[in-house]
Amino acid sequence: MGKYEVLPAMAGILGLVSFSSLLKNIYDTHNTSTLTWTWIMVNIAGQVLVLLYGLANKAPGLYSPTIIFIIGLIYILYVKFYTEDLTKVEKEVKKVV
Repeated sequence: MGKYEVLPAMAGILGLVSFSSLLKNIYDTHNTSTLTWTWIMVNIAGQVLVLLYGLANKAPGLYSPTIIFIIGLIYILYVKFYTEDLTKVEKEVKKVV
């Protein structure tokens, strides 16, 4: 356990508190129109990197918040995939690639 491991753990918990209101809104409305595919994918990639950092540095305080973030982002991805028009998705993917 690192000397300051509690700081990123607290940051993760605070991030989860703010992220939970977004998840609640998406759960209630199934509206993900303001979240782009790029935003979702970049956030998932960032959380995976944080998880890998925590694993490499044996910082278990990062595991739980990061895994919860990833699960929440996968839920957003699921809702977005099943509620958006497929042609719109294909156009946006072509812009990114």
